[in-house]
Amino acid sequence: MRRLIITALMLPGSFSLSLWTGYGPADDWVHNCQVRQQYLDHLDAMKVEIYRLRVQGRPEQEIARTMVPRRNQAKALVRTKMKRRQVRKLEERNIARYGDPLGPSVAWMQAQHGGNWHDIVESTTDSNELYNLSCVFWFDF
Repeated sequence: MRRLIITALMLPGSFSLSLWTGYGPADDWVHNCQVRQQYLDHLDAMKVEIYRLRVQGRPEQEIARTMVPRRNQAKALVRTKMKRRQVRKLEERNIARYGDPLGPSVAWMQAQHGGNWHDIVESTTDSNELYNLSCVFWFDF
């Protein structure tokens, strides 16, 4: 019981230390949220690119074949800023799910979405909303 009370009293202070100075027990969380923001910025840039390609009249299949690898490139780029242990965990999950350490291929997405190219394009800019909520205080809106 004493440990619980001490933790309850110390945790807010230590979290504030990490939040304002960048040093403290919540450093990993703060860093991960900053990396997540960079990834979401890449997805936002992809949304603009998708809109531009659609305005140009490009077919959805061409857009999908461009954006799926671009999303995987964005993942690879932001993972360079993560700890190796975290990257290994993400890669293992992706290999089990998609058969590729970076994520789904165009063929996997085509099978998943039943060949609907529009849905494939739309899914390239989706992100895990639950994970995003854990970082909502760091995100730029």
